[in-house]
Amino acid sequence: MVDYSKLRTASLRGVFAGVYIANFVVAIIHFGRTYLEVIASLSIIALSACMLSITMQQPENLMVYFETTGKEIVFTWRMRSLADVVQIVFLISCGLPGQIMAILTGIMLGLTFSLAQKRPDIFRELFRKHAGDPELGEGDAGTDGYNQATV
Repeated sequence: MVDYSKLRTASLRGVFAGVYIANFVVAIIHFGRTYLEVIASLSIIALSACMLSITMQQPENLMVYFETTGKEIVFTWRMRSLADVVQIVFLISCGLPGQIMAILTGIMLGLTFSLAQKRPDIFRELFRKHAGDPELGEGDAGTDGYNQATV
């Protein structure tokens, strides 16, 4: 079981970044000779690179662009979940290393969802508010500041 009381935003960002980097590496290694292998690898590479930059909030110019042009949905839990699910589907086609990374990516997706219940404060720091986000946990007293900061 995960001890949610010791989790910190910076350490979670590091773990997410590690998973996205590993997905990127698996896609490069599996970059194949057939058309479908190339498409799957390119999709994983593109999604991993985007999710890595969003997770680490770098480069700053790109983050400002997303915020000022109304594309803030890329920072939401729903968009990250969609990107993770698409990566999982393509990673399964990348042999044993891809299947292992698909499982790890799925575990991270589950951990993220459980964060909404156990540590809503960290969940708010990692993701922007969106209508499709999961319900936050019971210990959630200060939602006003969150709503004002993300609306």
